[in-house]
Formats: sequence, structure tokens, C-alpha cells
Amino acid sequence: MQWLEVYGYLGSVLIAISLMMADIRKLRWINLVGAGTFASYGLLIQAWPVALLNGFIVLIDVVHLWQIYRRPAPLNQVDFDAGDAYVQNILVQSLPQASALQAGQRIRVSYRGNQPVALELLEQNAASLQHSESLAA
Repeated sequence: MQWLEVYGYLGSVLIAISLMMADIRKLRWINLVGAGTFASYGLLIQAWPVALLNGFIVLIDVVHLWQIYRRPAPLNQVDFDAGDAYVQNILVQSLPQASALQAGQRIRVSYRGNQPVALELLEQNAASLQHSESLAA
């Protein structure tokens, strides 16, 4: 088997492996490398349809990766009692203003990914929670 055939098989294997990824970022990165390898293989053996198709896949992967890394993670919110052990022991490390809270106060923590980014003090009303103060990080 010649080195050129091995190179072509490597590109094919990388593309196949990329399709097994659950994480879209890993899928796109591995697919980018595999399609790039296979596109260059197509150029080397002058198989123009192979080179063009895989070159196009490289462009698609680049566009998707650019969008993934430029788009912020969605903002999630979770309500806590300020006396929770999580708030007292862990959250205060990321949001120091949480140390001023007292047990019984309701707070809403906003997360971007796994990182807490904002803290709101909530006031409990008879029927609903209303915002009384925002303590952004």
C-alpha cells in the first residue's frame, strides 16, 4: 500500500470518527481535519469531485465553527434561598456580593454555560416573585 492510499484512508477514517461525536464542536473540528485531508488527497490523485466536495465541507465546517465560537452560550436562571449551602460555600467565590445575603432571602442566579454571571435579589409576594434589586457581576 502506498503512502498516498494511507493518506486517503486517514481522511476517510477521520470523517467517520467525526460523525460519532456527540459534542458538536468536536464533530466539526475532527470533520474539518478529515475533510481537509481528504480534499488534499483528491487534489493529489487529481480526483476533482473528491477534492471539490471535501473542500466545500471544509468551508461549511469553518463557517459553523466560527458561528459556534462567536455566539454566546444561552443564559439560564435558577432560584435559590440565600441560606443554601451552595450559595454560602460555592457561589460566593464567583459572585462575592452573595456573601451579604441572609438566609430566607430568595435570589435568582443567571448562568452563562456553567459560570454564574448575575445575581438578583427577589422579593416574595403573595402570588409571585418580583425583582427588587439586581446585583450584576
